[in-house]
Amino acid sequence: MPLLFLLALPACAPKPGTSTADAEVKAVPVTVADAKTMPLRRTVSVVGTLYPYEDVTLSPKVGGRVLRAFKDVGDRVGPGEPLLELDDTEYRLAVDQARPAFEAELRKLKLTALPATDAAFEQWLPRVDAVAEAKANAELAESELKRAEREMASGVGSRQILDSATNRLTVAKTRVQVAETDARVTLANARRLKAALDDAERKLNDTKLNAPNPPEWSAWLKELGPTTTPLKYAIAQKMVSIGSPVESMPATSCYRLVIDHALKFGVTIPEKHAPEVITGQNVELKVEAYPNQTFTGFVARISPTTDTGNRTFGVVIGVRNGDGRLKAGGFATGEIVVRSDTVVTIPPEALVQFAGVNKVFVVDGNKAKVVEVGIGVRDKDWLEVTGLPAGAKVVVTGQSQLVDGTPIRVR
Repeated sequence: MPLLFLLALPACAPKPGTSTADAEVKAVPVTVADAKTMPLRRTVSVVGTLYPYEDVTLSPKVGGRVLRAFKDVGDRVGPGEPLLELDDTEYRLAVDQARPAFEAELRKLKLTALPATDAAFEQWLPRVDAVAEAKANAELAESELKRAEREMASGVGSRQILDSATNRLTVAKTRVQVAETDARVTLANARRLKAALDDAERKLNDTKLNAPNPPEWSAWLKELGPTTTPLKYAIAQKMVSIGSPVESMPATSCYRLVIDHALKFGVTIPEKHAPEVITGQNVELKVEAYPNQTFTGFVARISPTTDTGNRTFGVVIGVRNGDGRLKAGGFATGEIVVRSDTVVTIPPEALVQFAGVNKVFVVDGNKAKVVEVGIGVRDKDWLEVTGLPAGAKVVVTGQSQLVDGTPIRVR
């Protein structure tokens, strides 16, 4: 046994020209790249629906049959332009009946139009024939009474004549009051008939359905700015045809008009982004109809409340659409540009992930050093990282053979 042991010793001895220390310091060949800085826009991704700037559904205020329809889907109409007309025969007859009755009451009062106020009518009251006649009789009765009183005082009159004159004056004054009351009643009746006439004329006018003429129109013109085509309503739907019956209650919808020179992009955003999103921020939008084009918008309105069901808040994004290429009701995606940062980036292949830890190997002299990093935005050519200084040389190949402190040789 000792002899076998001795024979084995030469085989275990180190070979000439090598040592254990030389094997341990053999460097691992690697390739490296610089950690670079670049400007990076921070955005919040959103998806939603494009809504018209204004959307209104119109119905006539009266019922009837459609006599004429002037516009159809796709047409554009300005404020006040006619859309349709109902058969107005019934309403015209109502006006023809109401007007003579009203004018007859005015003639009783010797008026051509209703007085603006009761005070103005009281000044006019003495000119009414019945009132003027009653007042004239009262003045005559009063003068006769005075004459009877003088005659009685001089001893040539009689008590009977005086009493008769007194009674006549009392009756005359009563008739003045009655005449004035009748005139006021006639005025009230005239006002009632005028209201009936106005209602009949309004209904006759309502047989014509026109595009709205809102007081905000001039403000809209200023807000939307220059557009390829003049600002008008676009007809999105036409729900009736010639001869169709229209009801006022419940109302029959006839036309749907939209303003699409500008659109409202309605989206919901997770509440964690509430501190970042503010009004006025730029928004970049994409739609399927134009996949290679980006449209611009801006944050117009932000809801002050958060939906407790899904923990999101609503945002309205304004989108100018003067050329009309975007369609209301369409789907869109967008990026709200909240700010721009300068970040450190590395090639994606430099990242090493193990057991939930993100790290990179950097060159530290002739050795590899492990640096834990946080990761951010990822692109096919670069990866945003935190915890790494700009200019650091990171290992991009050979990491599988490295641990912290491993000797390396940059190829």
